[in-house]
Amino acid sequence: MAKVIGTIESLKSLKCELKNRGISRFNSVKEINDFLSNYDLEKLTILNDASKQLAKEFSETCINLKQRIQNKTAIINLETEKLDNRILDLKRKINLIDNKKDNNYFKNFLSSIKLYFIKKQLNYIVNNKTKLISSSVNNISKKIESDEIFTKKYKTDKQSLVYKRAKAKIDKLEYTRKVLENLRNLISGAIGENLVVKEIKKLSDDFILINDFNLSFSPPIFYKKNNESIHSIQIDHLLISKAGIFIIETKNWSKSSVNSINLRSPVKQIERSNFALYVYISENIILKEHHWGEQKVPIRNVIVMINNKPTTKFKFVSVKLLQELNNYINYFEPVFTESQLNKIINKLT
Repeated sequence: MAKVIGTIESLKSLKCELKNRGISRFNSVKEINDFLSNYDLEKLTILNDASKQLAKEFSETCINLKQRIQNKTAIINLETEKLDNRILDLKRKINLIDNKKDNNYFKNFLSSIKLYFIKKQLNYIVNNKTKLISSSVNNISKKIESDEIFTKKYKTDKQSLVYKRAKAKIDKLEYTRKVLENLRNLISGAIGENLVVKEIKKLSDDFILINDFNLSFSPPIFYKKNNESIHSIQIDHLLISKAGIFIIETKNWSKSSVNSINLRSPVKQIERSNFALYVYISENIILKEHHWGEQKVPIRNVIVMINNKPTTKFKFVSVKLLQELNNYINYFEPVFTESQLNKIINKLT
């Protein structure tokens, strides 16, 4: 199996974009594809889970409501009994004071004060009996009211409760899909590049694949053909083998995109990368094992189209469908020894 180094560029960009938008649930392109394919099912699952949870809560609330009503009645009866006993006790104390007269002025004075406060307490309890009883069941009454509102809502408008309960998760789900829709080109690119990596992995271990290969040049390289200075290059996949180096650019384009004149030419893109890489290798990799002189490092340009490719043939660039790629690569005979291959690999990695 071919050795693979690095992560594909579009996948790195995609992960970065998702992270910046607060989405971290995906670890692979497959998971993204599965999400988009199963979006409606996942939404339905969220609603069903919310519905089941609500049904469970409704059942538990009905049981709790019945128990709370019973508890409230018991509390009211107990509090009523306590207040009635308190009233009887206060009345008894008043009668005792009224029936107990003393010739001592000071004692009578104290008794009258005590009688005053007892009567005041008695009047307060009698006048506020209902309020006091209500206060003792205030908390449980609020819970009963809340339970009754919920059970009534569940019986009359269950669906709105389900949607309300599921809203946060569905909003997050819809937000994720919207973000992915806006990143469809990146996703398409990541899918295409991922398929290319899987295909190249089928090659023997004599092949080394570098994903997202980058080079920077200081000073820049002058590219006469385009009359430009090249400061850096980025290549989707750089495949190093005993047969030479393959610059591979992946395009997961629709038929309309292939025929569009508005998209940047991948042929020009790969020719530019080829020129810069050729200059870099010429200056940094010298193979002098042959007695005739310095050996050439073949650099071949390949554009891999995942689904559609143009019928036109291009100079210096081979355009292949994914299923044609490995046969094309294996067509070329080895020109490097093991040590030469390692020298190239070490310099480019």
